[in-house]
Amino acid sequence: MKQNRGKKQKTPKKELQPKPVREISAAKRRLFSAITFSLPVLFLVILETALQLFHYGGNRALFVSTPDESSVYYGINTEAGRRYFFWGNFVPTPRKDLFLKKKPPNGYRIFVLGGSTTAGFPYGNNVTFTRILQRRLADTFPNRRIEVVNTAFTAINSYALADFMDEILAQQPDALLIYAGHNEFYGALGVASAESIGRIYGVVKTYLKLQKLKTFLLLRDAINGIRKRISGSSENNLNVDDPLATEMSRIVKEREIPLGSRLYDSGKKQFQSNLHDILKKSQNAHVPVIISDLISNARDQKPFVSIQSETLPSAEGVFEQARMLEGDGNYDKARTAYYEAKDLDALRFRASEEFNEIIHRLAAEFSIPLVPMKTVFEKASPHGLIGNNLVVDHLHPNIDGYFLMADAFYNTMRREKLISADWPGQYIKPVSYYRQNWGFTKLDSTYAALTIAHLKGGWPFKESGANLSLYEFNPSTKEDSIVLNILKTGQSTLELGHVELAGFYEQHGDWRRAFDEYRALIYTVPCLDVFYEPTVNLLVSNQQYEQVLALLYDALKYNESFFIYKWIGQMNLSLNYTERGIFFLEK
Repeated sequence: MKQNRGKKQKTPKKELQPKPVREISAAKRRLFSAITFSLPVLFLVILETALQLFHYGGNRALFVSTPDESSVYYGINTEAGRRYFFWGNFVPTPRKDLFLKKKPPNGYRIFVLGGSTTAGFPYGNNVTFTRILQRRLADTFPNRRIEVVNTAFTAINSYALADFMDEILAQQPDALLIYAGHNEFYGALGVASAESIGRIYGVVKTYLKLQKLKTFLLLRDAINGIRKRISGSSENNLNVDDPLATEMSRIVKEREIPLGSRLYDSGKKQFQSNLHDILKKSQNAHVPVIISDLISNARDQKPFVSIQSETLPSAEGVFEQARMLEGDGNYDKARTAYYEAKDLDALRFRASEEFNEIIHRLAAEFSIPLVPMKTVFEKASPHGLIGNNLVVDHLHPNIDGYFLMADAFYNTMRREKLISADWPGQYIKPVSYYRQNWGFTKLDSTYAALTIAHLKGGWPFKESGANLSLYEFNPSTKEDSIVLNILKTGQSTLELGHVELAGFYEQHGDWRRAFDEYRALIYTVPCLDVFYEPTVNLLVSNQQYEQVLALLYDALKYNESFFIYKWIGQMNLSLNYTERGIFFLEK
């Protein structure tokens, strides 16, 4: 007992009992889950709204107010090409075609879809087959406001054309014209293009839809920036950043695509699917379509890449056989052999005849008119062999070829009674009249020739070595110097070249040649006053009043502006046509 004296008894600790866990109600669990799910969605919505607010990526709509927001016209957006070109630095520019925002009651509006041939390469805006067609139709129907809108870009294919359709149909077209099919492999998003995101059709179509989201563009640009930093240059194409390389050499990813291979069949399927979608949308919108088959330089362009397999002969061997058949005067068999050699060419810049078969088959399926362009070109070629007589390179027509294309579309429209059941014969002029009186000068032909020289100075026309064509060219005329400056520096344009040359001729007292340069500019952009003003001033200063009137009356088919009416009135008064002058001044 003594031992325990003075010591406090330890009180036993109470055993800690765990607090009961309060169970979260099902309603709160749903609320927390909704918040967890909503936060990233809310973040993306805020991000998308901010990117839209600050116009990230710019405006990539197909049509924008041109030349400014106050204009009565829409034009093709110069930024629209960025929808399809993003891996490299090249972005194609559109044609300078305008159409009224408000379609007039007497209007007839045609949209044209295609690639570089439809865009008029290697010429300027005044020598597209669409511009030629528009003038012929405007002359044929002087009481209608004919608009032919060329939506073509270089190096695009059927993916882009199908992507354009909703925007085109929203602009109340009366007809669509299509010349396309050569760019299915190497055009942007094509199965063998350096500007590709893969070969699966559904993936590409989904990608095009997602591009409407600015957040998606931001993500795409970030990935592209990282890819460029890691690779240092394009892993697919060493020419992509070469300043001397042509776009033709930059755009290729796969240089060998044998006829009948899996990649070849993917390109065919892509073309057929997109073209079917285009025709189906047009049919549903009750918009008539005219489609053309394709032409190539089969006679004078040797195959770029010739390979031989157990099942297929070499393209080069078949081409040489065609040469021998032609030499023997067996032109029908030679033609067949030339087309076979073209189809066997493993570098697929020229569409094979199977693509023409797709065009013919879908035209029949949708009961739409077909322009037999290949037959038209064959009939205009010696012995029916299409070559350098009408084509400047592997597939682009020369100026005679473009007039031939315009004539073929014109004749098909007339046969099908588009615009009117009655095409008044008294207003119809032969295509030769337009060829002889066109707004086209030596500057245009020089520009085209040097452009083609540059194209053929690089791959695949030349196997290796730097493309020095522009640096080895020695200008001998004023036109040569202007064109060389345009192509070498990129700081001028063909239009500015015409302005410079017109000024040069004016300074030297040659008003007729100055007028030719201004007329080429009017044919380039017929809807605006900008090139009519210096032309009128030139003619008035040289007392060419009747020529001023003829020019301005013609202008009314494209441009009913205050400037045009004012000058028609003043010229009529100057020529003592008082009543007529007052009538136009009052308008």
